Amino acid sequence: MRDPGRRLGLVSAALLSMAVLAPAPVPTKGRKSPPRPAATPAPRAPQNSCSTCLERGVVLDPIRFAKGFEPDVKASYEAARKYPDTLDRLHCFCECKESAREHHKTLLTCFTNEHAAGCGICQHEALLAARLKDQGASDADVELTVESLHKLDNHAPTFGRGL
Repeated sequence: MRDPGRRLGLVSAALLSMAVLAPAPVPTKGRKSPPRPAATPAPRAPQNSCSTCLERGVVLDPIRFAKGFEPDVKASYEAARKYPDTLDRLHCFCECKESAREHHKTLLTCFTNEHAAGCGICQHEALLAARLKDQGASDADVELTVESLHKLDNHAPTFGRGL
């Protein structure tokens, strides 16, 4: 195939035959194109619904602690779900905030993981706070009561949110 004219002719014939043999496009008039899959939004991490809380993590589901745990565990997680704003004002006196490992913000943080499930201090504070709130106590009264019962002699007062 030394003849360039012949080569050009063969290439042209091949292209022409491909065009003729290719399936014709289907008319789309009156026909809907298949829906494109919608872009899936990135899943958002659940957040605490308390708009004023320092702790934004979600309190674990109390049902998780219904079997195989002491009854106070489930009840304390229920209290944290019911009164997140109040628990977020309280210092946890098991000293998890001061712990180099835990770094908790407030008592509410203890209930965003399994920490409180194994800590009687966290449970007691949450149950006491819930009992007082159920009786109509203000957040300030709850804070004073919890503080007076749990504060150690050398611990500075922890009044106010996250202090």
